[in-house]
Amino acid sequence: MGKVLLAAIILPFVISGFYGYFVGGSTGDVVAEVEGSKITRSVVNQRVERVRNMLREQSPNMNPALLDSFVRPEMVLDGIVNEQLILAAAEQSSMVFSEQQVAADIYKVPLFQEDGKFSEQRFERELRARGMNPQSYIQGLRQDMIKEQFRAGFMQTDFSLPSELNEQRRLGEQSRDIRYAQLDINSLRKQFSVSDEEVKAFYDENQGEFMRPEEFKVSYVELSADKYADQVSVTDEDVKAEYDVRKSIMEEAGAGDAPRQVSHILIEVNDDRDLEQAKVRAREAAKAIAGGESFADAAAQYSDDSGSAQSGGDLGVVSKGALPEEMEDAIADLASGTVSAPVVTDAGVHLIKVTQEETARALPSLAELSDQIRADLKKARAEALLNDDVAKLEELLYEHADLQSPAEQVGTSVVTTDWVDLAAADAPLSLPQVQQALNSDQVREQGHNSDLIEVDPTRYIAVRIAENKSPEPMPFEEVSFAIRERLKGEHAMDKVQQLNEDAQKSIDDGADLAAVADLFGVEVEEQEGLQRGGAEPSMEVVNGAFGAPRFEEGEASPVALTRLGDGSVVAYQVTRVADGNAEPLSDAQQQAALVELANVEGQRNFRQVVALLRDEGDVELHPSRLSANQGE
Repeated sequence: MGKVLLAAIILPFVISGFYGYFVGGSTGDVVAEVEGSKITRSVVNQRVERVRNMLREQSPNMNPALLDSFVRPEMVLDGIVNEQLILAAAEQSSMVFSEQQVAADIYKVPLFQEDGKFSEQRFERELRARGMNPQSYIQGLRQDMIKEQFRAGFMQTDFSLPSELNEQRRLGEQSRDIRYAQLDINSLRKQFSVSDEEVKAFYDENQGEFMRPEEFKVSYVELSADKYADQVSVTDEDVKAEYDVRKSIMEEAGAGDAPRQVSHILIEVNDDRDLEQAKVRAREAAKAIAGGESFADAAAQYSDDSGSAQSGGDLGVVSKGALPEEMEDAIADLASGTVSAPVVTDAGVHLIKVTQEETARALPSLAELSDQIRADLKKARAEALLNDDVAKLEELLYEHADLQSPAEQVGTSVVTTDWVDLAAADAPLSLPQVQQALNSDQVREQGHNSDLIEVDPTRYIAVRIAENKSPEPMPFEEVSFAIRERLKGEHAMDKVQQLNEDAQKSIDDGADLAAVADLFGVEVEEQEGLQRGGAEPSMEVVNGAFGAPRFEEGEASPVALTRLGDGSVVAYQVTRVADGNAEPLSDAQQQAALVELANVEGQRNFRQVVALLRDEGDVELHPSRLSANQGE
């Protein structure tokens, strides 16, 4: 069933001839090469923008500057490189997912459902709104599933012993009591005053810091398939003809390379086992099966494919082209229920079994598909009109020195914004592809029309700088308050730094916590029951307290200093350490705790695997290219 439904998503694009529009886009500069695959700046910028948009939705009041520091292109590129390495390693291990398995995941996504059921129209609409298309989404989902299978192979093989759990509980549930004295920078700030003369002098001497950014009025034209929807019509005869084409394709697909449900046993070739040794082990597995052992039991015992070994070696329903050529050739000659001779691929040696042959896919009736086909044809014809105008507009943009005439000739209008800072512009100017065009020499420096920009396969934009306003100083009145607060903060920071140095010298000379508190002009406070990872009185103090050495009963740790994120200083000492609860856990509690501890260890091990892939993989980075036209 999943196979038919997935075909229902993809087939309309194949039949109507528009599948190719889901491939391509601007390549941009290559910022990394991983195992021969290129990663472009545009891919990184799109991922950066997507993550930032997600964070904006989750935290609307987040400071934009803070958001930029959280999601940096370098960090995102690093993640993409790791993903590519994981995917390459997984594919080398012959990890695959059938169309049926991918489809099953798609139909579970609530975002793609209406009234609790999968909706193709909503599927396409939601993807389009996110600048994606069905082909790229399905490919990305399949890759995500393969990467998750690879990760699970390491995560699920780790385990922990009860003794490790007891030690983890002793340390993890440990609590500590402290005494501390905090010199708060905000309290010090209030003690300082700044004259109007100081503020004005700072403004005059640092005017470059108080400039309005260059601003622009931007003109743009936009072509979208939605604009053409009312210009096309579809007759009942058109629907019937399209149905007949789909039916014919379904029948041919079913009669030819029908998908099969396949299981396999993989004997890897690795540092500990060469090809001949792998063949010997494969023959051992084949002999066990011939002797009466089930294929599933043999897979659990012999297979090195951790993703399928525990499910009888099952790879799911596999279509032609999903597996290495050597496996495809063997499957083509294999009768259902029989086991192949050993098959050699780059991953190792396989034993293959076809467990079930799929019957030809049945297309729903014309009455059932009529509305869907009508919508597909209308969409395809609207896109055909769009593509005609896209080709026309591409030429007109070169021929004309403005946007007005090209817009009129393709039946659209020019939109001109108010004054905007390009780095803080709203959609569609905030889109990475549009930002790249706006910051290019062609548009920003030379004042020409941009090339036609493909936002997605059904939406195109061209931009032009209409006017620009040079950077100019912000009025003194507008920034005087901020300058005054800044100078107060600098005075307070200088004072804190001096007191911090004095306190450290006093501690080195043997001063106790009370003496340091007197130096700070504050009282000593107490906090009991600090837990690891806590945030009271501050994360820095908690981390310092749990990093302090253990001491004899009735004593205390040496006085130590730590700086907080805002510049404040805290002097503290640990007065009591209480180990975690030693009471035994119930069987269920212990099992759950062991699983959780194993997961933590599994995650640590997987990070080591990724680090090894980075060390040994073919990775070439060009981080300097990230800075060009990022549109941040």
